[in-house]
Amino acid sequence: MTGKSVPESCDTLIRNGYLITMDAERTVYSCGAVAINGRTVIAVGRDAELSARFRPRRLIDAKGAVIHPGFIDCHYHANIHLIRGIAPDDPKTTAPLAFSDWTNQLEAEDEYIQTQVVGLEMLRRGYTFFLEPGTVYEPDAAAAAVESVGVRAGLADPYLWDVSDAGNSRPSKTARIPNDSERAFKVLGGQLARNKDADGLVRGHVAIYGEGSQSEHLMRAAKDCADAAGVTFTMHHNFTEEQAKREDARFGGGSSMVHFARQGLLGPNCLFVHMNVIRDDEIPIILDSAMSLVWHPGNAMYYGISSDKKPRIPELIDRGCNVVFGVDVAKVWTFGGLEHIGYLVARQDKHYIPATRLLEMRTIHAARALGLSEMIGSIEVGKRADIVIRSNREPETLPGINPVQELLLTGHSTLASTVFVNGKLVLLNGQATQLDQDAVLAAAREMARRVLSRAGYVPRISWPVIN
Repeated sequence: MTGKSVPESCDTLIRNGYLITMDAERTVYSCGAVAINGRTVIAVGRDAELSARFRPRRLIDAKGAVIHPGFIDCHYHANIHLIRGIAPDDPKTTAPLAFSDWTNQLEAEDEYIQTQVVGLEMLRRGYTFFLEPGTVYEPDAAAAAVESVGVRAGLADPYLWDVSDAGNSRPSKTARIPNDSERAFKVLGGQLARNKDADGLVRGHVAIYGEGSQSEHLMRAAKDCADAAGVTFTMHHNFTEEQAKREDARFGGGSSMVHFARQGLLGPNCLFVHMNVIRDDEIPIILDSAMSLVWHPGNAMYYGISSDKKPRIPELIDRGCNVVFGVDVAKVWTFGGLEHIGYLVARQDKHYIPATRLLEMRTIHAARALGLSEMIGSIEVGKRADIVIRSNREPETLPGINPVQELLLTGHSTLASTVFVNGKLVLLNGQATQLDQDAVLAAAREMARRVLSRAGYVPRISWPVIN
């Protein structure tokens, strides 16, 4: 008898990394390791201890790079991902191609290809989950694309709206699904069937478009549906001052959020998007409801909303509101850019969001907003193995003295090297493992040109282009 313990087996051991767990204590291991069996994290700790304890079937050496939970984006319109470069960089100009002009031309294959590109871009930026707010026409196509890449997504029933005369032109311009109250109530909750598979990459939630396209009746039905299913209820709200005033008038004349609270339409499972306009009497309402807000500081700046209306979200962050990020549409930003923008927006108004809070907003706080805190958002025993290993070969990762600040702020463009989702290796050395990345990108270029041709749009820039 030697007295030595027999090493345990595991599928994967990730070792020798700066491990940011995001657990309740926000434990960081300067030289840490994670053991994975199947879809699940089975051990987290010091590299020396776990390396001695486990004999893995696959060993990943992080070589000192940062290891963190997969980032979560709480609001992204996957089927307009490739409109970027077409949407103008000057918001004061008339867009040569509106979102509805683009989406009206989409077929299921176009949504499939765009969602694949979204997934690939997410992985390279260290994201493993995005919430689509009910604006893909063909959820099955989007789900298949998500699974082909190996990322996670939340999907909702497409375009639920029942009002066309409250300041939102989208219902009247969306030819495929115009304002149809009967349809909205009929399909509500259809995507929740996806939640029967507890191990699936794609989940269902409840979303209505909102922002002047919903009746109180539809809001109540959606909130009740979400409550009964134990899922998130999300919608756009208070994007501009003008729209906020319209909503106030429609819902009794006072601040709309106050009315919603009185009617029992707010709660911890609510996730309202943008909220660029928040009045004094709405602050306690939001805090008391324990709801979450999706912040897009880039969009507010892009449209000049922050210049004429004081942003209240930094104040709400200071006061403990669960605020998360949503990239929305990649106009002049993409995954990984909002944290830096949000930090600067807050500083302009003399607020301070530390890098540690920014990381919480992308991980554990986002998981809470989605009702998935027990599954994702941190690297802990029993949770799903959604794990990112960053590259440490870029100069912006130096000097490595404060890896959290470098990850979120100074080095926010640093790419991921290796990514696991649900315990499966989906990115290795910067390359997707489940599909031919070059083939997807080629298909996406052709798809964008095909959709633009259908819409009658000819790409052009202000400088002369010689063919």
